[in-house]
Amino acid sequence: MDDDALPLLMARWFETRLHDSVGFCLRGSRLYGLEVIDADGLGRGDPAAARVSFIAEAEDREQVVRHPDALRVADFDAAVLVTVEWRPAAPARVTRPGEFSGRRRARVVELLADGAAATVVRFENDPEYVVLAS
Repeated sequence: MDDDALPLLMARWFETRLHDSVGFCLRGSRLYGLEVIDADGLGRGDPAAARVSFIAEAEDREQVVRHPDALRVADFDAAVLVTVEWRPAAPARVTRPGEFSGRRRARVVELLADGAAATVVRFENDPEYVVLAS
């Protein structure tokens, strides 16, 4: 397996597990630790490919990162920050001065592993549309 692709596979695997289990009902920000058990299983979407441990929860991302338990992420292969937030929607037309484009709820999964980062965004109004970034 390509080590450069591993953080993106872990982020995608984690986001899929969230989508299958809790959907968009999360509030605030949550911090998790991720331990990889079977790296090849991540790409196949095997639910047993990794182990997830809840670490902390707070109102926003800054508070959860400053949480005393946040230091526990060093014990895992990756740290995962999950937020559900409002993101601007692409406007269907050009907006006029003083007019704002619509917003939609998005679940954002940000993963950090060995200095590499990956982000997965899924929108509530179109859950089959997933944005991946490394």
